[in-house]
Amino acid sequence: MEEHPNVEAVRQSLEAFSKGDMETMAGGIADDAVWHIPGTHRFAGDFTGKAAILARFGEMAKAGAGTTIEEIHDIVGNDDHVAALMRLTVAGPNGTSSQNAVWIMHVRDGHATEFWAHNQDQGAIDGVLG
Repeated sequence: MEEHPNVEAVRQSLEAFSKGDMETMAGGIADDAVWHIPGTHRFAGDFTGKAAILARFGEMAKAGAGTTIEEIHDIVGNDDHVAALMRLTVAGPNGTSSQNAVWIMHVRDGHATEFWAHNQDQGAIDGVLG
């Protein structure tokens, strides 16, 4: 069975992200996207526009923090939404946390227009990122 085109697009972006290919990953984000990052850490909040989203990734990298996708369990979606179930590791100044997560996206024409992360243990991520 063929994947839905939005699932295929998100899979390509996530696989690029997992390889550190930020250019390809960024190509899957709409210019007017909104990223909702949960938690109380310094990189949490709402980020509007591709430039602000990519700047957040840059700030994390400057601080020696980042997220690594260890395994993509499944990606499901339709014309409007895509959900990715994965195992990830978040690293920061206070150590690392490996856990399961679900990333949910609104998708339009193969580009993520809105993003929400739901982490298994948000408190652990907040502690790692400070």
